[in-house]
Amino acid sequence: MASSFRTGAALLPSMVTAVALAVPQTAPLPPFADVSKDYERVVSTPDGNSLFGLYVNRKDEQMLVEFPRGWDKMKFLIAATPAGGVIFSGLQGPEKYVFWRQYGNRLALVSPQIDVRSTGEQTSKDSVRRIFTDNVILEVPIVSTGPNGQPVIDLDGMLIGQSQQLAGVGLNGRLAKIAKAKSFPQNLEIAIEAPDQSGNFKMVHYSISMLPDNTGYKPRAADDRVGYFLTGYKDLGLYGTETNATRYINRWNLEKRDPKLTLSPPKEPIIYYVEHTVPVRYRRYVKEGILQWNEAFKKIGIDSAIEVYQQDEVTGAHMDKDPEDVRYNFVRWLNNDVATAIGPSRAHPLTGQILDADIVLTDGWIRAFYSWYDDRPIEMATSLTRESLVWLEQHPQWDPRVQLLPNAERAAELEARRQRAAAGDADP
Repeated sequence: MASSFRTGAALLPSMVTAVALAVPQTAPLPPFADVSKDYERVVSTPDGNSLFGLYVNRKDEQMLVEFPRGWDKMKFLIAATPAGGVIFSGLQGPEKYVFWRQYGNRLALVSPQIDVRSTGEQTSKDSVRRIFTDNVILEVPIVSTGPNGQPVIDLDGMLIGQSQQLAGVGLNGRLAKIAKAKSFPQNLEIAIEAPDQSGNFKMVHYSISMLPDNTGYKPRAADDRVGYFLTGYKDLGLYGTETNATRYINRWNLEKRDPKLTLSPPKEPIIYYVEHTVPVRYRRYVKEGILQWNEAFKKIGIDSAIEVYQQDEVTGAHMDKDPEDVRYNFVRWLNNDVATAIGPSRAHPLTGQILDADIVLTDGWIRAFYSWYDDRPIEMATSLTRESLVWLEQHPQWDPRVQLLPNAERAAELEARRQRAAAGDADP
């Protein structure tokens, strides 16, 4: 026994050496002053306060970013928006709920597994955690340690070189330009212009924002009798129930400021900005259409739940706000000759709380309306009640079917109505 022990002890140093050679050694990182030569720090707020330390080399179109203190305990939302080069530019693109994990001198961007969970006993929770694991989206090297002692990465290398994983489009990094680089207290806003695989120039806007897991928002379970956009997961801690699906409706965190009042203003209103791309002649109607929703919110006791502001390039009002910035909700206008309107939103993946919404209107609707009016104005109101049609027959000045007719046809229609009225025929 003693001999065997001595033999094992004699082998121990060589075993330690072999293990040490097998484990990658963490090489010293170059000083930040060397890595950041020819870079300037981006300051986007009056006090210079920002979540990330962002540095840009305009000459070489390069970016470095230093992570915030406590980054390893934070969750982030990386949202990508195709801001140019596609027919639905400005339509919200992929978003990823992520955190960072360090492995030596490398960082992995990880998407937590949240589609399957357990609210049951501890053994159930442990089993779900062991079987349903997180997903690594990408990995990047740490290039230095920043002024605040936090990891620094090559940001353009990640956003451009691995754009397929983040934005669903491959970009040519050799021909890429930084179109926008802003750093705020809760988020980064970066826009990249570059050709895709087919050579067409694309603009991709990234919002990288801190996302707390607990905002005080209370999720609301979905009701099968009512249609909603949903955020859901499977709960494997549930037994004896018809389904293990938990479904939360996507909704705003809208609450009364004073719960005792029958009609109270909100703690925080929902704020929309009408983008300056909306033609001036339609802006009033877009704003009035949005504010019309306040009538519905009054029914549940909230007054002035929605506020609307006009972004204006002439006066400069609200031009400091980026439509792709996840902190702001916008109504946007596209001249793409497609008759559609789209209202996407981004919701917290754990609760369904709506975080950001951008409504997209298109010029195609206007052309479609004109076409419908020109082709069949007399049939426009066929869905109206008989009482409404009789009233319009007697008040042609309020009848859109008459007002939208060409002048000659309008005169003929008015004369026909005059003759019917003189004959005592009020039936349209």
